[in-house]
Amino acid sequence: MAVTLSARIKGAVGEGRGRRSGPLTPPLPRRWSLTPGDLYLLIGGAGVLITGMWVRHGGATLFADPIGAIAAVGQLAGLYGTLLALVGILLMSRAPWVDQVVGSDEAARLHRLAGFASVWLLVVHALASTAALVSGDTIATPNQIVQGIIDFTVLQEGGLGATVALALFALVALVSIRAARAFLAYETWYGIHLYVYVAVALGFTHQLALGSDFVGDALARSTWVALYAAAFLPLIAFRFVTPIVRNLRHQFYVDEVVMERTGVVSLWVSGRNLESLPVRAGQWFGIRALTSDGWWRSNPYSLSAGPDARRLRFTIEALGDGSRRLQRLAPGTRLFLEGPYGLLTGAVRTREKVLLIAGGIGITPLRALLEVLPARRGDLALMYRVPSKDSLVFKRELQRLADVRNADVSFVTGSRDSFTFRDDPLSAAGLKSAYPDILERDVYLCGSPRMMERVSQSLRELGVPKVQVHLERFGW
Repeated sequence: MAVTLSARIKGAVGEGRGRRSGPLTPPLPRRWSLTPGDLYLLIGGAGVLITGMWVRHGGATLFADPIGAIAAVGQLAGLYGTLLALVGILLMSRAPWVDQVVGSDEAARLHRLAGFASVWLLVVHALASTAALVSGDTIATPNQIVQGIIDFTVLQEGGLGATVALALFALVALVSIRAARAFLAYETWYGIHLYVYVAVALGFTHQLALGSDFVGDALARSTWVALYAAAFLPLIAFRFVTPIVRNLRHQFYVDEVVMERTGVVSLWVSGRNLESLPVRAGQWFGIRALTSDGWWRSNPYSLSAGPDARRLRFTIEALGDGSRRLQRLAPGTRLFLEGPYGLLTGAVRTREKVLLIAGGIGITPLRALLEVLPARRGDLALMYRVPSKDSLVFKRELQRLADVRNADVSFVTGSRDSFTFRDDPLSAAGLKSAYPDILERDVYLCGSPRMMERVSQSLRELGVPKVQVHLERFGW
């Protein structure tokens, strides 16, 4: 039987909590006075800086003849490709200012774009630089370029490392293609991505040894070392040090396991000093079970209840081996939590009225928001879309919250094929019919990628401003 809202609030659980009564309020994560424009300006400034160094070293003069132009293209491609690789690492550093400025969803999208662009530029760098090197009076042929790459790899000091680095970048790009991801387990995909760090390290040694912008120029070397530090120090601090320190402090463990419905289980997580854990409803954590077969696997799950400084609840649907493994955890199992992350919170709210639209297990963060978002009577609404009544999660909790919060909660069930264009509840017409004041609302959206794209398109057709639409995708 699922824990009710009143039982969750009244219950005194966790170490040292027995003397407390009533709900607690955990501290909120810090807000940074930064904008996406600040981040893009920083990246653009770095690009201008490395271009200036290249010009300072006489790079622009290479365009005087065709072969020199090929060499110039190779040099610039190498510089910009490396910069984009560092940008990709920074975007995945989980630095709180990056997470706040663009959100984990947008950061992942920009990371993919930067990664693919980086690989293409580095391929151009390898081909163009080799072509310029082996060309004589005429531009080298493809066979000469291939032989030049082989000779560089085998004979040139540092050549093997550079070639291996490029091969690793290409491998990571290959498994990041959507078609390839469909055939890979998340853990395999994640493990291959770790090779990026090896590739960047090998590329750095190649730059220092052979890069024309480094040899004999201490200022250029120092500048690039600073750029590498700007990417890797946040990664080390926020992907490794901060989670370790936080877990040593809070000692997270499974407190209770609750079956919500067939295939869906909630983990109630407790620990020490949770009243000092800064977290908002709507955020998510990466969860690792500290077991022999789970310590190295991290999967993202949103909070499915508002944080009350006593316990955290994560509701997990059995969608793969990792989720089924977490569902089978016994109370008392130690956990390693990474987070909280995400922008699907009240911090991004722009309007008094709010519409929450959930699809399937995407109800989890929106159920937490329904519980805690401040709202006047009638200003808070939830549409919960599922294929059938048996697919509903938290039905009783949502009905209770609707009564307590004076919110409008609607359950929309049925196959996609059962709706015509006119009565599809997620179409522009359907949303407008159900919520005539939708243009006055902030819309929070969570569900399958297909469902979120469908609703996003409907909101665009209705003219809902982008700033009023809040969503995060958890695909990989």
